[in-house]
Amino acid sequence: KSRLAGRPALLLGVGVVATLATGAWILYITTVLNHYAASDTQLDQQAAYEKRWRPFENLPQPRILATDNEVQIYPAERRVVIDGHYRMKNKTTQPIAELLVYLDPDFAAVRLDIPGATLKEHDEVSGMRVYALASPLAPAAEFDFGYHIDVQNHGFTNSGAPGKVYYNGTFFNNIDYFPQFGYQPGGEIRDRNERRDRDLGEPRRMPKLETSARTENYLSDDSDWIDFKSTVCTSPDQIAVSPGYLQREWIADGRRCARYEMDAPILGFWSYMSAAWEVKRDRWNDVAIEVYYDRKHPYNVDRMIAATKKSLDYFSANFGPYQHRQFRIFEFPGYATFAQAFPAMIPYSEAIGFITNLEGEDAVDYVFYVTAHELAHQWWAHQVMGADAQGATLMSETMAQYSALMVMEQEYGPEKMRKFLKHELDAYLRGRGGEIIEELPLDHVEDSQPYVHYRKGSLVMYRLKEALGADAINLALRNFLAKTKFSGPPYAISKDLIAEFRAVAPADKQQLITDLFERISFYDNRAEEVTARKLDNGKYEVTIAWKASKKLSDGIGKESDLVLADDIDIGIFARAKGAEEKDEKVLYLKKHRIDQPEGKITVVVDELPYDAGIDPLNKLIDRVSSDNRKRVSLDG
Repeated sequence: KSRLAGRPALLLGVGVVATLATGAWILYITTVLNHYAASDTQLDQQAAYEKRWRPFENLPQPRILATDNEVQIYPAERRVVIDGHYRMKNKTTQPIAELLVYLDPDFAAVRLDIPGATLKEHDEVSGMRVYALASPLAPAAEFDFGYHIDVQNHGFTNSGAPGKVYYNGTFFNNIDYFPQFGYQPGGEIRDRNERRDRDLGEPRRMPKLETSARTENYLSDDSDWIDFKSTVCTSPDQIAVSPGYLQREWIADGRRCARYEMDAPILGFWSYMSAAWEVKRDRWNDVAIEVYYDRKHPYNVDRMIAATKKSLDYFSANFGPYQHRQFRIFEFPGYATFAQAFPAMIPYSEAIGFITNLEGEDAVDYVFYVTAHELAHQWWAHQVMGADAQGATLMSETMAQYSALMVMEQEYGPEKMRKFLKHELDAYLRGRGGEIIEELPLDHVEDSQPYVHYRKGSLVMYRLKEALGADAINLALRNFLAKTKFSGPPYAISKDLIAEFRAVAPADKQQLITDLFERISFYDNRAEEVTARKLDNGKYEVTIAWKASKKLSDGIGKESDLVLADDIDIGIFARAKGAEEKDEKVLYLKKHRIDQPEGKITVVVDELPYDAGIDPLNKLIDRVSSDNRKRVSLDG
C-alpha cells in the first residue's frame, strides 16, 4: 500500500482510467453504434432465416436487364448513399405474383419503389421483404424497380472482418449494398455440427453437375448480361470509379463526380472505389492501360504494366480479342489480401502487389502472376460464364491460372516454373488435408474449394499442356470460347470444356484427361539413390534409382492403387559452387515411360551433376514433393 503513493499511484490511476475509457469506447461502438449479437445468437438467426425462407428458394423471380444509379461516397463519414433503378423482366414461363427482396438489415435507411406493389412482409432480423404485385407480372413483361439505400459505417466491425468504406481506400461491390432477389443460400450455416444442433441437416453443396438446369450463372442469381450505367461522386481530393468508360467529370456542391457507361452488356457484378490515387498511364495497341496507386507505393507499378502488356499479347493471340478499350488496376488498402476482376477493372490489394518485396532470392513474382491472372478473367468469366453448378470455377479460376502460367513461362522460361508449381502443389496438399466435407474432382469442383480450382487446377493444366502441347490446348480454348462467349442460358458446364480438350487429344491421352479432371489421382515418386562416375572423355555417367506409384483417392481420403503407365520426367542438373536452385543448369530433362514400381536409369551428361531425380520440376501431383530429387554421390 505504501508503494502506491506518489508517481506509482498516478500511473496506476491513469492506467485504470484509460482501461475503463477504452472499454467504454469499445462497448459504445459495439452495442450502440452497431448492432451486436453473440455468436450463438447469430447462428440461431441464420437457422431461423433458412427455416423461414428456404421453402421459397424456387419461387420464380424477375431478372435484372439494366441498371442506372447514382452512388454518393462520403469517405470522411464512411457513408454511402445509393439512388437508382433496375429495369427488370420476367424471363420465366409463368406469372410472378410476389417479389422477395433482400437487403442487409443494418442499413441506416432503405426505400424501394415498385409500381403497384404492396409490402406484404418484412423480416427485420434477416432483411427479407415480400412485395405483393398489384397484378401478376406476365412472362416477358418488364418493369422498373427503384431504390434508395443509406449505408453508414461506425467504428470497427463487430465481426472483425474488414469494412468497405474508408477515409482513403473505399471498395465495395453490388452484392454488398444493392438489392438482391429471392432466397440467399449464402446466408446458410456451413458448419456441419452447428447445423445438426439446429436440425438443419447436412451442409448443402453447389447444384449437381449432372442435374443442373443451366438457367442461371454461378456469379449472379439475379441477372444474366445487363446494360450498365452509373454516376459516382466522392470528396474533391479523391477519384471515384466504377466499371465503364468515363463519359464526363464535374464538380457539384464541392464534390467530385464522374459518369461511367459500358458500351456492351456485362455480367451483373460491378464495384465502386474511391481513393486519393496517383495515376500512371500506358497503352497496348488501342487499349489504354491505367494503374491507380498510392503515391507512396510506386514500387511495382511498372511491373504491373509490363505484365498487362505481355498478357494481352498472349491472350489475344491464343484465345481471341480483348473486348474492351481500357484496362485499369486500382490499389485498395491491405485490410484484405486479394485482387478481383470486374469488367476492365481490377481492384488489387496493396498487400499482394503494390508493397510486395520481390527482391528476395526465393521470392515468387506474384505481382506479375496476379496481374496476369486477373487480366485473364476478362476471358474466363467476363466472356465465358459457367452455369450455377459444380465445376463452374474450372472455367473461370482454373483457366485464369493456366493463362497466367503460360505468360509466366514465356517470361521466365519453363525451367524456372518449378518454384511456382511446387508452391501450388504444397498448397493443394495442405488444402485437401483440411477438407471438412468432401474433396471433389476438378470437373465437379465447388466454389468453396479454392485449393482445388486454384492450386490443383494449375498443376492439372500444366500437366495437360506438357502432354498435348500449348498449341493444342489453346486451340481447344479458342473453340470453347467461340461456342460459349457472351452466351446466356443454357450456360456452359465443365463437361463442355473437357470435351474440347478431348477433341484435340490423341487416343493415348484420353485416360490422362480422365485422371486429371474426373478423378482424384496422385503420385508417390521419389529418387532413392543418385550416383555419378566420371568417364575418360570428361563426361559423367549418372545412374538414378527411383520408386514410383500412382494412387486413386475418394473424397474422404480412402486410397486404392492405379495402374502406373505414365510418361514422367527424369532430370539431371548442375550448379556452380554456392549457387542457388534458381541458377541451376539443366543437363538432362526427358520423359521416360514409367510402368514399374521401381527401376534405374543411366544417362551420360557433359558436366559434373549436382542433383537429379524423377519428376524433378514437380509437374505431377506428388504426395511428397521434397523427395523427388537427390544429391549426386560421385564414385571415386
